[in-house]
Amino acid sequence: MQFQLFSEGIELSEDQKEYVRKKMTHLEKFAEELVDESSTVRVDVRSNKDKTSDKHISFQVTLFVHPVVIRAEDRGATLEEAVDLAEEKLRKQIERYKTKQHRRAQTGEWIPESTLEQLSDAQNDLVHVKPSIGKRKKFSDVQSIHEDEAIEQLELIGHDFYVFHNKDTGLLSVAYRREDNSYGVIELEQWNKQ
Repeated sequence: MQFQLFSEGIELSEDQKEYVRKKMTHLEKFAEELVDESSTVRVDVRSNKDKTSDKHISFQVTLFVHPVVIRAEDRGATLEEAVDLAEEKLRKQIERYKTKQHRRAQTGEWIPESTLEQLSDAQNDLVHVKPSIGKRKKFSDVQSIHEDEAIEQLELIGHDFYVFHNKDTGLLSVAYRREDNSYGVIELEQWNKQ
């Protein structure tokens, strides 16, 4: 496993860096895929200037375990609190990933033991979105997967939407979580790449 640690607005001591490293390498016992050298753990620690909360440390972990991305984020008054909270979320997502790993047969047919209802039982708390654009992401490579895989990926990274190339329709699509906690898919019939 490759480990990357980034901090912004906060200077981490060697003890704090070691604490984060130990917590993240401890996750290897939950998923053997993390032991693989091709997997990467990216940790981002930020100082949060939010005056309405005493949780000034934002801790985000992203696991790149081919072919999925698993992500968890939390805040705490101390680095240790934020790490522990995010690690707990990550552990649950890794367990969910392990149970869903072989849900499709090689023919692409759905294996009934793994259902989307089980995914909705373990979903994360909804994140409140501010009306202004807080972050912008660009990507050039979109995975070609089935809709149910896109919904699982959406849950694994803890987002409300996921952009993918739909293997069933051949269209660029967006899977998203609706307010009633069901899922929707937006398909782009015409898309002008510029």
